[in-house]
Amino acid sequence: MQLVIKRKVWWKAVPEASGYVAYVSVDRTIFEPDHFLWETTPGIISKRVIGKTELILPDDWPEFPQEPGIYYIGITSRDDLGNQSHPFIVSSSFKFLAPPAPSQGGIESL
Repeated sequence: MQLVIKRKVWWKAVPEASGYVAYVSVDRTIFEPDHFLWETTPGIISKRVIGKTELILPDDWPEFPQEPGIYYIGITSRDDLGNQSHPFIVSSSFKFLAPPAPSQGGIESL
């Protein structure tokens, strides 16, 4: 069993929103207006979030990339009809893999 430190992504609630959509990418430019197509954006992973304003990673989002690196997360507000806001963007370095265990060791009498 490994110990992997979890991360919390949070955002402030929007009263008009019935939910949110979280997006993740290694490329910040994908969130620019000329490239961002919400849930149909190529190369982006999304997750709908209802009833809360945070995600605990990796538990709440198993599809979140496991490769170590800097990731950009965009959060949009979504209404009952499916309309979505522009994304609020945060970024951080993520690593959800523990280093390997030592391969050798022992106990000696002194």
